[in-house]
This record gives sequence, structure tokens and C-alpha cells, in this order.
Amino acid sequence: MKIKSLKFFLVFLTTIFLLFIISIKINLFNLNLYYFHNLPLKAKLIIRNVKKNLQADHSLFHISNNLFNDYNAKFLPETQLIDLNYESKKIKFDKSFQITTNKFKYITKMADNMQTHFFSFFIDIYQNDLILADYIGNIYLLDFNELQSNKKKISPTKINSNLKTNKILDILIINEELYISFANKKNDNCYNWNISKAKINKKKLSFTKIFSSVECASQNYYQPHGGRMQTYKYNNSDGILFTIGANTPSKNNDNSIIGKILFIPFDTLEFIEFSKGHRNTQGLLVYNNIILSTEHGPRGSDEINKIEYNKDYGWPYASYGEPYGVKKKEPEFYKEHDKYGFQEPLFIFSKAIGISELIHLPNNFSNFWNDNFLISSLWGQSIYRTKFDDTFQKVLFVEKIYIGQRIRDLKYHNKLNAILLVLEETGEIAIITNKKI
Repeated sequence: MKIKSLKFFLVFLTTIFLLFIISIKINLFNLNLYYFHNLPLKAKLIIRNVKKNLQADHSLFHISNNLFNDYNAKFLPETQLIDLNYESKKIKFDKSFQITTNKFKYITKMADNMQTHFFSFFIDIYQNDLILADYIGNIYLLDFNELQSNKKKISPTKINSNLKTNKILDILIINEELYISFANKKNDNCYNWNISKAKINKKKLSFTKIFSSVECASQNYYQPHGGRMQTYKYNNSDGILFTIGANTPSKNNDNSIIGKILFIPFDTLEFIEFSKGHRNTQGLLVYNNIILSTEHGPRGSDEINKIEYNKDYGWPYASYGEPYGVKKKEPEFYKEHDKYGFQEPLFIFSKAIGISELIHLPNNFSNFWNDNFLISSLWGQSIYRTKFDDTFQKVLFVEKIYIGQRIRDLKYHNKLNAILLVLEETGEIAIITNKKI
């Protein structure tokens, strides 16, 4: 009991000190990101809540009852039904990626920018090992023994390749081949969408391009607009579903691929438009022939969608969110979808969480989590445990599990019986297992 009291007292003192720094108008969160990220999770949540209250009322002594409320966010390893083991491992990336991330750290600090996601990367599982791809196109192999070791820092092996890219958007392993989607700069700030594949070789990867869009669009370096891939069978043809983001509110153009999900069959490689009206699809999943996607709204209204062929999901006409900037007297977008001929979202996060990837979690992870799905988030710094009804027309529940970092990618590792998270602020992989009784 004394130890718990001492821990709380230390957290309280840390919080008061940080409040003092904030009160004299020093922007702690830009100058001391390292110290903030290494605080205990509860301390971080207290600080965020206090900062929010100070922004609402500039009096240092105006602190609402929300200060000690966890908003039903479950702190690992606690969830509603089971206990979890949580560990994270720092990835030692190639120097070229470290230099790039350090450069953008400097730029964002100089611009007084709160974005701290400098180590964005993607993962997939190959014969129990991990294949990683960092944002600038380096590809690595992480041995299974390293992954399950007690090491806090692990060094994947860089694989030589002929891939030339400005920004990786996703990776996907199909049988013995590695597919990578990426954006390349065509002119000024205009990037197009591409997919290349290579037979997996642990020493060298020789990629051939199977798709390259004629169209291009501006894209923020940190924030990929689409590019997610999943295997799918349509009209008796095997192929890839591929998302194309629309980061501007221009009206849909039926002759454009922007804001759409494409199907690219392996036999012809001639894409077809599968669905449209998407803003920024950050997650894609095919489960029992059901297609689910996650999508960033504008200010608010991140969506979970059930994707069906030839359906329109509303953007940029219908959204439960609104544009960033000055609030208007009238809504910019329709606040209903089906009334105007669009598909309603399956679920809405009315307060944006920066939704990212989603996966199905096998039942052997826990008997208490049968037929569950996990959704990761960036701004929300959490994973969300979710269950749908049998027809995927309704979300039965959502449980928020706070992690404390932006989560870019999400996978389930069968041999480890573990959930793997890509923590992009610190360049780590988190491993979550069930702490069985």
C-alpha cells in the first residue's frame, strides 16, 4: 500500500511541476517530447486532461473533475475481461531512415508542430519472421528469435532491393511474394500511387511494378492517403483491393480514381473501380469475404465501413464531421447518407481518433474475446476492441484500450499468439499477449 501511495505521490509531483512549466507559457510538448513519452501512462493522461482544461480556461487553478477520470480508457495490462502482458522493443533502423526522421523532427519543432510520428513503418509476417518497410523504402527482415527474445532493442537485417520510392503506403505478403504500395513524386507536390512485387528472398529483392496510376495528388509526407492492400476474389478472379485517398474536398469525378477502392486482378492487372466516395482509407480487411475499411473523416467522424461493390460512401458530399478551420453557421456536408443515395457508415467515432488499421483476432487469443476485431488509432493512441453482429450491419460494442502512442500498423502473430503494434512515435514494436490465469 505504501509503494502505491509513493508512486501516486511521485506522479502527482511530476504533474504539478509540468503544470507550472505550462503556466509560464513554455510549450513543454514541443521542447521535451522525449520526457513526455517516457512518463507513466496515467501521468500522460492527467497532463493531457489538465492541458485541455487550461486551454479552455486559462486560470491555472481551474481544474475540472475530469482530472482523475480515465474516460473508461483501460490502462494496459487491464481490460474489462482479461489481463494483458505488454512489452515494446525498439527497432534499430538503417542510418538513412534515422537521418530522414531527424530532419523532419527539426522541421516540425521549428514549425511548432505537434506531430511526432517520425518513425512510421509497416509490418507483415513471413514464416513467423517479420518483414518491415520504413517510410522511405528500406526493407528489413526481423528474425522470430529476436522478436521473442528479452531484448529491449532489436536489430533487423536490411534486405537489398531495387525499389525506388518517395513514401511507402503499405506492405502485404501473398504466398511467397512481397507486395509494396508506395507514392512517387511526379511533379512539384504531386504523388501517384504504385504497387510493386518481388519474390521473397532474404538477401535481395527484385521488384517489378504491376500498377502505376496516371493521376497524382498532393500528399502530406507523414500522412499516407490510401495505399492499403488486401487479397480478394471478384468475378472468379483473384486480385488485390487497393485504396486511393482523397485529401481534398473536390467533388467526385467518375473518370478519376481518387477517393476510390480499386480491384486489380492478378491475371490482367487492369483495375476496375470497386467503390467510391472515400476520403482517406487507413485500414482495410477482408474477412470471410466481407470487406471492412476504416476511414479518416474531416474534423471528427472517423468511420468504419462495410464495403460493397459499386456503392458510394458519400465523400465529399456527406460526412458527420466538418472542415477544419472557422466554424460555420450551416453544415458543410450532409448529415445523413442514405437520404441522399450514399452508404451509411457501419460506425462513427464522432470525436476523431485518427483511425488506422483493423484486424480480426482469432478466438485462441482469449475465450472472452471470441469473434473480436481490433482497430488501431493515431491521435487516439489506443486500440479498440470491437464486435459486429453476424451480418456486419451493427457494431455491438467498442472497448478503448489506451496504449499511449500513435499506432500505424497492426498484426496478429499466430505462433506467439500475440498482437503486434507499430508505435511510430518511437519506432518500436509492441507485443501484447494474454496473461492467462
